Amino acid sequence: MYLNEARDLLWIASTLYAFAVFFGFASTHFTKSNFCKNATLIAIVTGFTLHTRGLYLRGLEISGCPLGNSLERVQFITWSLILTFLILRILWKLNLLGSLCSGMAAVFGIISLFKKEWDYPYWLDSSYHRLFSDPWIELHASIAIFSYGIFALLAIVSSMYLIQRKALLSKKTGLWGTFLPPIHDLDHSAFRLLLIGTLFLTLSIVVGGMHWLQNPEFVTSFKLFITLLLWAGYCILFFLRYKSRLFGSKFSQATIALFIIAMVSMGFVNSKSKGSANPSTMTSSQE
Repeated sequence: MYLNEARDLLWIASTLYAFAVFFGFASTHFTKSNFCKNATLIAIVTGFTLHTRGLYLRGLEISGCPLGNSLERVQFITWSLILTFLILRILWKLNLLGSLCSGMAAVFGIISLFKKEWDYPYWLDSSYHRLFSDPWIELHASIAIFSYGIFALLAIVSSMYLIQRKALLSKKTGLWGTFLPPIHDLDHSAFRLLLIGTLFLTLSIVVGGMHWLQNPEFVTSFKLFITLLLWAGYCILFFLRYKSRLFGSKFSQATIALFIIAMVSMGFVNSKSKGSANPSTMTSSQE
């Protein structure tokens, strides 16, 4: 195992995220000790640092933002998830959020690393030069994937809301109920995350649209349809929540369902390449 190998660093990062889950839940049983709480944050920050280093090395290897295969896209989403958590942790003190975020990052990260077919070495092709043929496409793809990381965090917060709501309705706190934040804090946090994620996804579509207007032949109709449908879904969800027409458990369920659809759609959304036999002009970014 080498610290200059991208996959090795991603393995270590996923392992540290798994340790963060253990320490996070251990801290709920040893509330008088700050060791587990500090260990959780240290594991997440260290894992995120190595995660960043791993994606950076892969980016140098492919000469672009690492979004060329399933492993890279999943790892970029989990990296965005942890980054968003670390930023928002300063503003929102939500108990167990770090443990749940690191848990999702660990699960998705380990699965993507175990499935070697997800990490097809497209950059080793003799005619390969760059993943993205245009910097605007690269910016569009990276913003879109980053918004998915925010939506992943939204799905986690919504899951926490559903668990807390069930505990309150049954008047039984259960295993996690006493350690979860107040239900109104979760509701407000979910709405804010929806706003932030929708803004990033909108920005991604604006940037991608600028390129599409100049080169419409490089984007499949199916990709355009799926992207706009997903964007419309989040915009409608935001409007309904803003107008208080959709809230509570139905809102939380809708955010989780939309995130699942977003993840599934990644397997079907591809850009056309400029030349079918020229990987150097590949635009296989996915949203």
